[in-house]
Amino acid sequence: MNPKVSVIMLTYHHAPYLKQAIEGVLSQQTGFPFELIICNDCSPDDTDEVVKEFAEKHPDIIKYFKHEKNTGFVENQRFAFRLARGEYIAYCEGDDYWTDPDKLQFQADFLDKNPEYVMTTARNLLYYQNEERMTGDGKDHLFGSKDFVDYTQESFFINRPMQTFTYMIRRKFLDLKWIDVYPDYRDLYYFYHLLEFGKGRSFNKIIGVYRLHDGGVYSSLKIENKYRTSIHIFKNIRQVNHDQRADSQIIKDLDQLIMQYYYRKEFKIPLVNRNLYKSVFERFSLSGNVKVLLMQLLKTVKYTFKR
Repeated sequence: MNPKVSVIMLTYHHAPYLKQAIEGVLSQQTGFPFELIICNDCSPDDTDEVVKEFAEKHPDIIKYFKHEKNTGFVENQRFAFRLARGEYIAYCEGDDYWTDPDKLQFQADFLDKNPEYVMTTARNLLYYQNEERMTGDGKDHLFGSKDFVDYTQESFFINRPMQTFTYMIRRKFLDLKWIDVYPDYRDLYYFYHLLEFGKGRSFNKIIGVYRLHDGGVYSSLKIENKYRTSIHIFKNIRQVNHDQRADSQIIKDLDQLIMQYYYRKEFKIPLVNRNLYKSVFERFSLSGNVKVLLMQLLKTVKYTFKR
């Protein structure tokens, strides 16, 4: 019998955290079969030993694959997606973990009953590994007192109440051709294209913990790099799909980056920061807003002496 849900777990340098990630998946209480596909990208740590111990105990659930050489995140993800047999796909990176044993069941139930939806996500906590500190996900303003928030491809450019390790998607709408179309493939690309086929729903319910640490794919990026990465992603979406709606997110990211240049002392003082000027004029080229341009240039002088 084919599994109803395929859970993808990519792992590289996750040995200290992997046990918790696997246990979070195995703790799921479902009325249907599911599989856990673990793809080890030739990690040089103890990942192999950790996974094999679980795989031997749960051969009916765990499908384990270890690459003989490092293929990189994108190819490892492509490999894992091609192995999935379930109607739905869920995802949990090897350094994150689920805390809700009903995660797979309630998301599959929702998609079963609502064919107009192509994906569902939920909320999470953030764990700062180096500081041993737990916080919320910072999305209270999106949910308020609501039980859920729906999103579309249109609202994708404004607010995205989604975290990759919380999703469940319909596998039939996952088109792997986009991996080869976009440079530096990211999860946001296939979220964008999934939403061509229907809506998404994010539940105001905490289902797991996203771990931030020095080895994380995204959390290790410096502040400047973080915003530049997002800007790059949405520029690619605009270019590949001729979708000008991406400009709204690019402008939003530029505004956030410009604010960092003003306030954070680790950056050069604003008056001599070339990257600040580049961002200010890049924003102007997209918005054409002279008033904002002048205001940001005046702030460049203000925060040079005030910071």
